[in-house]
Amino acid sequence: MIDHNSMIMGYPLLRSNRRSISIKVDKNGKVSIHAPLFVPEADIRRFVAAKQAWIQQAQSKQLLKKELAPKFAVGETMPYLGGEIRVCTGDVRNPVLTGNVLTVPQRGKPDQHTLKWLGLQAKEYLPPRIAQWSKVMGCTPASLTIANPKTRWGSMKSDGSLRLNVALMLCPPALIDYVIVHELSHMVHMNHSPAFHAHVDRYLPDAEARRKALKQLGGYLTFFREE
Repeated sequence: MIDHNSMIMGYPLLRSNRRSISIKVDKNGKVSIHAPLFVPEADIRRFVAAKQAWIQQAQSKQLLKKELAPKFAVGETMPYLGGEIRVCTGDVRNPVLTGNVLTVPQRGKPDQHTLKWLGLQAKEYLPPRIAQWSKVMGCTPASLTIANPKTRWGSMKSDGSLRLNVALMLCPPALIDYVIVHELSHMVHMNHSPAFHAHVDRYLPDAEARRKALKQLGGYLTFFREE
């Protein structure tokens, strides 16, 4: 049950069949309180009051992350497979990469032209990498989908369906390989158990370092998304 008119200390209160009180801070720094249906409001208020310092820290962290996230801009450089390319508009019908300059059509939205171009590059670049690692690891995905979700670099379903984010093309090849190995490992361990991580480490001994490096590039997932 969600009561949009209920507020606790200036924050919206959302009640449901949950078992404990929690506080959520979204990417824009917006705070919401989540509580069980029958917990007294006074108890919720005390909980929130005790978490004020944490709320402020969480808001600052999210807002800083948003501020530092890279944004697409014509005339500026953007990351591409470990290097950089500069995007400009010109008299072309389709995007053309010449050296390190990507020229996109003047008509339409430059960011969408660029994203579409990246999608085409991903369809050429990623399948051979997947095939190589599939051969090494002895497991082949049933299908591959390349999309542009908000929060995930990749995912693997229990039926062997592999989904990868076109934003991977903004990353260095070593980190793309990490995502591929990570997802293929889910064909053996559909979880993130110690056995799963050991399986990833078997093929990438420096997997933890790659994972941390990839985490630092999380802003690339929203590179083409306008606020």
